[in-house]
Amino acid sequence: LIFTMDMFTFNLVLNSTDNFHQRKKYSDLMQAVALYHEMMQLLQEMYLSKDSTEHVMALGLMDRLFYANEPLDRLPKLLSWWSPGTFTREYLCDLVELCHVTLKLLDTNSKSCQKDIPADARRKHKFKDKKKREEEERRLDAVERMKNTAAEFDVSSYFAKKIVSNQLVFMYTRLLTQYKINSHHINHHIVALFLRLCKFTIVQEDDGSGGANDMRDPGKILIGGKTVTLEPML
Repeated sequence: LIFTMDMFTFNLVLNSTDNFHQRKKYSDLMQAVALYHEMMQLLQEMYLSKDSTEHVMALGLMDRLFYANEPLDRLPKLLSWWSPGTFTREYLCDLVELCHVTLKLLDTNSKSCQKDIPADARRKHKFKDKKKREEEERRLDAVERMKNTAAEFDVSSYFAKKIVSNQLVFMYTRLLTQYKINSHHINHHIVALFLRLCKFTIVQEDDGSGGANDMRDPGKILIGGKTVTLEPML
């Protein structure tokens, strides 16, 4: 199965989600998303594999899915398309699992790449002008280039700007009301996301200035502000 995981397969499945949604073929969309979820779980297994070939294959797929100039990632769209009464409970469970494995994979890869690539090297790579950067990237080994890109990827920004919404909280809360019949791991994923929201800081108190830094705009100081998280969304 692992060696059937390539960009052609991902493109086929991801494009089908767009097509089924546009044509309002919701039962077909649910099947496509179930397959997408299984593929992402398999991608995680590849990434964590001790086999270097499988790990590099996973890096290449993640590079195209999340880190490219035009990423193929469909998770934000799928979350925004959900509506009560249109999709089944099983589909909602697939979305919750897909969201969990995606965020976990991005977190793990980001930490690993930041550890592998020194901070000074990342800054030098990031702030060079476009022409010099392209010349440098051509010289870099493909794996090193992918790690550089992943190290620069802001997972927190991805979470705050593309994943978090009132609809997301409503989805998860609705599913949590059925906690008695949910599987243990589904309830775990719901609680994990709620904890992530509670710990996600959008305004950081600055003891030195008496104000606070807006984490959405680091250069902006909010006078008299306090540390603020996304907990009120719950």
